Amino acid sequence: MALENIRIGLALGSGSARGWSHIGVLRALQGIGIRPTVVAGASTGSLVAAAFASEQLDALESWVRTLTKMDVWRLLDATFAGGGMIRGNRLMRAVAEQLEDHAIDTLPHPFGAVATDLYSGEEVWLRQGSMLEAVRASSGLPGLFTPIRHQGRWLVDGGVVNPVPVSLCRALGADYVIAVNLNRPVAGTRTTESQQRNASSKDDRRTSVESDELFARWSGLFENFVMSLRSGGAGNDPGMLEVMYTTINIMQDHIMRGRLVDDPPDLMLRPDLDDFHMMDFHRAAEAIDIGHATLQQISDQLAELQKT
Repeated sequence: MALENIRIGLALGSGSARGWSHIGVLRALQGIGIRPTVVAGASTGSLVAAAFASEQLDALESWVRTLTKMDVWRLLDATFAGGGMIRGNRLMRAVAEQLEDHAIDTLPHPFGAVATDLYSGEEVWLRQGSMLEAVRASSGLPGLFTPIRHQGRWLVDGGVVNPVPVSLCRALGADYVIAVNLNRPVAGTRTTESQQRNASSKDDRRTSVESDELFARWSGLFENFVMSLRSGGAGNDPGMLEVMYTTINIMQDHIMRGRLVDDPPDLMLRPDLDDFHMMDFHRAAEAIDIGHATLQQISDQLAELQKT
């Protein structure tokens, strides 16, 4: 059956800053004449999915392409209480300045976000209510972002239970599911300090001095993470956030493999983003380009499906 005659679903996986690559995947699909009908996401994937479902992807892309390292750090409202190190309120206000909020059931395209009930461990599908509240509920990376009370539950990141929500896509009515997996393979090589410095060198130089001054004010829990981002940092010991995020990635990789055995997508994409740190949100242009290139590599396969 030709793709134009079926409901195409896009399952956008969790992955912090790597999630901007989802924008490139969507752009490449549009470039070959394929427009998903259904979108579902976890964590950053839920934000990109919401922007597409509400026909605001242009606004989101324009904004994230302008983000500098300094902008990212200004959006982090640190806290040392409440179940996480970042509240996420400042970040979500910034998102709300770019995207209009809508009730999920009024969106032009079916959309869903996946979250995790902190106390029961249940997978929660968010398919009603505020679009942006669903995105925030789906994006509470444990230990980093504080949990959020939503619809009577304390919720954390959807990637904890369903990193690539193929099942939610199918529940929303998709006949053919394209999944974008942003997890690093567990056997992958750890990004070295020099690689991080090389990636960081691509930042906007105009903000580097100001950023270093801001970074210097951070201490305690953020110290190791900050030092890993600053050029000239010494030592290869993993920082606290690297340990936390890598551990979560291992967990998600195992969960994803098990889930996809029972409910595999029709097509799986894995953008090569291994050198992206979890907080490299200022590298949006790179991530978008990588996502675009990843889809283009299999565009001939999709073109053949369109002919059948």
